[in-house]
Amino acid sequence: MVTALVADPSPASRRAARHLLERLGFGVAEASCPADALAFVSGTAPDLVLVDGGLEGPDGGLLMEAIRNLPAARDICLFHVAAEALPASIRRAIDAGADDYLVKPFDEALLGFKLAQARTRGRFGAGRARLRIVGEGPDAERASWRFGLFGKAV
Repeated sequence: MVTALVADPSPASRRAARHLLERLGFGVAEASCPADALAFVSGTAPDLVLVDGGLEGPDGGLLMEAIRNLPAARDICLFHVAAEALPASIRRAIDAGADDYLVKPFDEALLGFKLAQARTRGRFGAGRARLRIVGEGPDAERASWRFGLFGKAV
């Protein structure tokens, strides 16, 4: 069974996410604080982790950074969940290691779509695919930009 962890301080948010994930076939665990989330990821290495953007890791940074630094978390699909879709917040989450993001309240169709995208990218147990920006042409500053996956433009 595919497993997921919902790390969120709000019992209502955890309950809603659990309901959606179970309907999509996940076995779901919950964590209300960063320490519980880190302990679960270290011991269980779930396939998916939904992390509330307000949770901080032990060093005061985003919890996602702390999760990514765990040896057991290399293949985990990590979603940042926030109440607002602020570009700076999303960028910070992606920089911290998030694979994708969701804005509360999210629904089953959106979650299913984002999970399908993650599966297509090989994010469930297949090694972490890293997207990076690559330039075209001899003058990269004026070149058009596109995303590259494993060094190949897509």
